[in-house]
Amino acid sequence: MRASLIAAGLLPLVLPTGAFAQQGPIKIGLILPLSGTFAPNGEDTLTGTRIYFDSIGNQVAGRKIELIVEDEQGRPDVGLTKARKLVENDKVQILAGFVSTAVALAVNDYAREKKIPTVISGDAGSNELTMPGPLFNPYVVRTSQNGRTPAAAAAAFAYKQGWRKVATMTSDYAGGFDTIGGFAQAFCKLGGTIVQEQYPPVNTNDYGPYVTNVQSGVDGVVTFLPGSAGLKFVKQFDELGMKAKYPLMDIFGQIVYEPFLPQLGDAALGIYSTLHYAPTLQTPENEAFVAEYMKRAKRVPSDNGPDGWAGARAIADAIKAVDGKVEDTEKFLAAFRADKFPSPKGNISFDKYGQLIQTMYVRKVEKTKDGYANVVIEKFDNVDQFWPMTEAEIESYKYRYSELKGSMTNCAKVLEKK
Repeated sequence: MRASLIAAGLLPLVLPTGAFAQQGPIKIGLILPLSGTFAPNGEDTLTGTRIYFDSIGNQVAGRKIELIVEDEQGRPDVGLTKARKLVENDKVQILAGFVSTAVALAVNDYAREKKIPTVISGDAGSNELTMPGPLFNPYVVRTSQNGRTPAAAAAAFAYKQGWRKVATMTSDYAGGFDTIGGFAQAFCKLGGTIVQEQYPPVNTNDYGPYVTNVQSGVDGVVTFLPGSAGLKFVKQFDELGMKAKYPLMDIFGQIVYEPFLPQLGDAALGIYSTLHYAPTLQTPENEAFVAEYMKRAKRVPSDNGPDGWAGARAIADAIKAVDGKVEDTEKFLAAFRADKFPSPKGNISFDKYGQLIQTMYVRKVEKTKDGYANVVIEKFDNVDQFWPMTEAEIESYKYRYSELKGSMTNCAKVLEKK
């Protein structure tokens, strides 16, 4: 058991010494939503981050790790204010966290200007932060996922299941456009069609009008509804009899977010989701992580937990590789991008842009001996940010995903080239 905990990074390989006192601490500013709609995602990311850093005694290469946590409240303006405070007042060497894509985008220009390493270890999935283009930031690296890869996996699986016409339901914000745009592009390329788009506001409480408006005759309903939105939606989707009519594909597993499953009960059964993690993965790294997470949170983790763990692990590995000299930003980021390691969600590596390469899982909610669970039924290995296309092909399309809102029913436009 001790060996598996060490392998998972949940026990230190060596005991702490007094060496870190000889140098100043490495300060990491964690910007996360700890209140508001995305608070559950932020709390999970924070727990996963702490699990890894605690396992190494909160020190790396002879230097103490000091986490400074700020609540961005799910608001881009607050996120930017917190970033400035962390960099200019607290003098952090690294920014990390970021659950909301809108917050990550708000901080992007500032992080680039200050040349501060920014580790997206939360759900923020803006594709363009790690792709060539006007928003690309060479100081950004990511250990969670980008918006389009879970969406592309959902398109591949849905098409394989025989779905040809789908309706979509997407939270009306930047992360929603990145996600459903990725789905539309991959689904159209395969030969499928989105016949209806709906975009409820992020803070919607009553999803009844959206549920009853779902176009009849579709092969399935595809959603991206993060935070508490997914829970509210699926309860009404079930109560109004729609779940019995149409299969549901939950991109990113936001509806079937693990803490929601006990509340949903049988209403969650049979829902498909695509994500880069499942708590049911039977690997030494994941089993050890889940055991430690459950000790702390008293429940199984969502994907945000291992994302935070992976961010902490990659930061620590890069610090070791530069012998603690994290102030050498270019060398630190090069070491980060060269890192490879097994994690609770599977094997991880990074591309030249700092975006991780990992496995995407298709899950289905089933009732197991331990209760309701997202059980893996299919997987796609070594998924990079351009998968299943090439970088050149992605770059050849004319429209950014955000520009396709309201036009994703038009496959000709979705696939139009420059």
